[in-house]
Amino acid sequence: MKYFLIIFFTSFSLAAKDCTKPVMPSQIEWNDWIYNVKIEALSLGISKETVNKELFSVQPQAKIIMRDRCQPENNITLEEYLYYRVDKARIVIGKNMLKNFEKDLKSIGDYFGIQPRFIIAILGMESYYGRNQGKINTIEAVTTLAFDRRRSDFYRKQLFAALRIIDQELVKSDNFNGSWGGAIGMTQMIPTTFLDSAYDWDGNGIDIWNSYLDAFASTANYLTSINKNPWMNDSTWGREVMPPNNIHLIYENFKQINPKGCGAVKSRSQFKTLKEWSRLGFLNIDGSLLPTRNDLEARLVAPDGSSGRMFIVYPNYKNILYYNCSSYYAISVGLLSDKISN
Repeated sequence: MKYFLIIFFTSFSLAAKDCTKPVMPSQIEWNDWIYNVKIEALSLGISKETVNKELFSVQPQAKIIMRDRCQPENNITLEEYLYYRVDKARIVIGKNMLKNFEKDLKSIGDYFGIQPRFIIAILGMESYYGRNQGKINTIEAVTTLAFDRRRSDFYRKQLFAALRIIDQELVKSDNFNGSWGGAIGMTQMIPTTFLDSAYDWDGNGIDIWNSYLDAFASTANYLTSINKNPWMNDSTWGREVMPPNNIHLIYENFKQINPKGCGAVKSRSQFKTLKEWSRLGFLNIDGSLLPTRNDLEARLVAPDGSSGRMFIVYPNYKNILYYNCSSYYAISVGLLSDKISN
């Protein structure tokens, strides 16, 4: 039964997308495409040496395209997601990391203005604290996905960013590995995010693959540098709540009007103060009253609809969504951060 459950989680659902083997390009088609990529890379200021070396022998990988196209439909519930993501082992390891790196994490947290527990929770979610970083060559991964039509524009940007990372000698080519989707290191940052937010905390060059300090600082730098939404160091991410009996009516009436942003950002409710949510009948999950703080932008989130578990979230929650635009993901990071700090 244990093995069945593990397989179920990795697959998310038996209702997978079309997993037929993709038709790969002819060598002539591929060579023409690579030639144009090289021309564009050179026009962006990437050196001829880097372009020729990194793209000389790269070939499209069917297994990477299949992984991208064959992602199963995400039909699991929040409860199922949390069962595997906020599990006992992840909590224990997170607690130990928080304790073992207490001094360094305090320095990093103070510098960037973020609570260390969120840094650790992100690493726990992204790579199981560095244990699952992926071993696929990043140039090969992003080049393959840039060629494929499904997300070619996005991955073309990642390809040029990856080439720039090597060109600037931020990472040695031989060590530039990660997931099939181009996410790298303990932080699982995509190349463009790496260029924007990767941080050399220990002074030995940026290394989010092997240096916990660099991984901590890079995560903190990204979470706190989101444009127009600074991290609130005196606030948490949110809390699970007990809704009133008329929740179905409230849930429908308080949806955002003409929302902007990614799907999970748009799925939050209109904002109200905690006092206003209290007046509507919302309580903490243990039945106690909500805090009286009224300077927070508090929004209702119901990832499984008005019949599922509910959360009132604060501005920091939105920053977590920039790391991964998924309500399940952000709630898991929040709950994991709570549990490893208790």
